[in-house]
Amino acid sequence: MNTWLLNIQQQLSRQILASKLPHALLFAGVPNAGQEKLADWLINVLLCQALHQENVGHEQLIIQPCGQCKTCKLFLSSSYPDHLSIISDKSTIGVDAIRKLSQFFEKTAHIGQAKTALVNHADQMTISAANALLKTLEEPTSNSFIILTTDRSDLLLPTIISRCQRIEVRPPVGEKLLAEFNKQGDDAFVNLTHLNELTDEGAAVAYNEFRAQVVQYLSAYQCRAEVLVTLAGHTDSFRWLEKVLVDLMREQSGWKIAASDSTLNKQQLWQIYSLAQAANTKLKTLVQVNRQFLSEKLLADICFAIQNSGQK
Repeated sequence: MNTWLLNIQQQLSRQILASKLPHALLFAGVPNAGQEKLADWLINVLLCQALHQENVGHEQLIIQPCGQCKTCKLFLSSSYPDHLSIISDKSTIGVDAIRKLSQFFEKTAHIGQAKTALVNHADQMTISAANALLKTLEEPTSNSFIILTTDRSDLLLPTIISRCQRIEVRPPVGEKLLAEFNKQGDDAFVNLTHLNELTDEGAAVAYNEFRAQVVQYLSAYQCRAEVLVTLAGHTDSFRWLEKVLVDLMREQSGWKIAASDSTLNKQQLWQIYSLAQAANTKLKTLVQVNRQFLSEKLLADICFAIQNSGQK
């Protein structure tokens, strides 16, 4: 478990020991912050028949499941009958899935006393699904617990949020985050959006190569073909491009960022960043988008923006 999750585990452990855990909890945070890890741990704790306490510091205790009892083994094998997971393989969670959850709680527990349900990426619920969940949240059955996770809490209905104990998962940034992964560096802005580069050496090398190529393209229109290949073919490329541009803007503002040979001014960089952000939004939100065409158009728009500003 990541160290930034320990305080939350301690808080929840205290609530459990005092029998004050609410029946609905919402773990919210940026992608990969650990919402799903917390949810799995909490559900396993609620179902375990032989809990033990783990000392992680001065007077800091965390309840841990034993991992050996019948319920733990069934839960870990995804076959525990008193737990239901709602994990959509589509872009939305429909009302039928939430109705199934409501019906699940109406039945008596098979093995233990508690029943649990997990709704991962709860922001994917349709309006009908969210309204159906509201009824279950408003009329909880005894010894029932609903855990929601999200990395887009702004998309959840306020009424859903208000009926849950909301727990924000806040990872560290900069040097503290690098230390979590035994990395070194002086980028004060590194965060979990860069997780792939932090944990995958190949991804880190690819990013640095792409960064150098983008700087060459912006400064002298060189490496266009290389930049285009990466934009069109690499999953992280549009996010990488935004990071490169943000770093260039920070560098111009006096922040200590890896040096570059960029000759663009702040206005040009902001205009290019806006173009990249708009393209990235299209890539994320449009159902059918031609990534190759989008990448070619973006580079053409960037070239036009630089030339039109009188820089070249």
